[in-house]
Amino acid sequence: MKTAFKKTIGQEQVKQLLARALENRQLSHGYLFEGPVGLGKRKMAKELAAAILCPQEVAPCGNCNACKQVEAGTHAEFRWIQGQEEGKEPVVSVDMIRSLIKDIYLKPYEGEYKVYVLPEADTMTVQAQNALLKTLEEPPDHSIIILATPEPERLLPTILSRCQRLVFRPVKRETIQSYLEETKKMTADKAATLAAFANGIPDRAVEMLEDESYQQQYKAFVQLTDSLLEKDYGLAIEKGAFMQRDKNQALWVLGLWQEWLRDLHMIIIGGEPDLLVHQNQQSRLRKQTASYNESMIYMSQQMMETAREDIRTHGNLAYIVESLLINLVSMIKEPMKATELAGFLDR
Repeated sequence: MKTAFKKTIGQEQVKQLLARALENRQLSHGYLFEGPVGLGKRKMAKELAAAILCPQEVAPCGNCNACKQVEAGTHAEFRWIQGQEEGKEPVVSVDMIRSLIKDIYLKPYEGEYKVYVLPEADTMTVQAQNALLKTLEEPPDHSIIILATPEPERLLPTILSRCQRLVFRPVKRETIQSYLEETKKMTADKAATLAAFANGIPDRAVEMLEDESYQQQYKAFVQLTDSLLEKDYGLAIEKGAFMQRDKNQALWVLGLWQEWLRDLHMIIIGGEPDLLVHQNQQSRLRKQTASYNESMIYMSQQMMETAREDIRTHGNLAYIVESLLINLVSMIKEPMKATELAGFLDR
């Protein structure tokens, strides 16, 4: 059997390891795909499931019934176990895992394997993880369990130790650019700009290209960065209201903003324009540098990292966002405060 993973962009080391395991029939019963959001962990999990269940010589072929059923989530031996909303977050409950365990010990109706994917493994409750642990320790021969998460630290150490861990890493800019040119038929210049914006995360490039809501959110973010320069607390809070919709939205904005600050710093120190992430915003960035110095950028980064941690630990989202925006405006109004505080923190 030969393997051809075509949908996942980059991740050649992961692909090679999985291809060898398939070709040598030495699959692990438990895999953990870990790495930042947007690197293709879910695509790879589905491609691996299709490759395992595809009967063709080169798998996954993408055309047979098995491949189509995996893609649609209807294959008899494939389970995609998504968390269910509880409160504001999806949760994989102990009952869901018990259902998986009950099913996993039944022999497959067709083929040799049954494949189970938990694309948000970090949303398993502690009880759910403990319930899954025994199955990972003593799996039936026909089972493959694939866990995917950007936050492996939220999983029990015993879960981590029972899985083969595969780390997904940021993809080279050139690889993303080639994908955009060849698959999305973009010109080299446009593909280069979008690949720079992706900053190693292919899904960001695709979403910016194809998802209108993503484009609107990015526009709102850029307007928010402009609003701070007006030194008006009310305006900043008004423009930043979209950050309060949910914690993932806020974390996404903070990630973009930290990249934006790095671009500002790059311009201030005279770095190469090709190194900028937000290359399509160069004129705006250069205009904004007039309101910043290196100490202000340093302190802004510190504030945002604190806000990210507060949001992750389930603080009051509205309060965290508004406090951050007020502090950023205060710093722009009185730059000397940033210099004094940065000096204090560096002692």
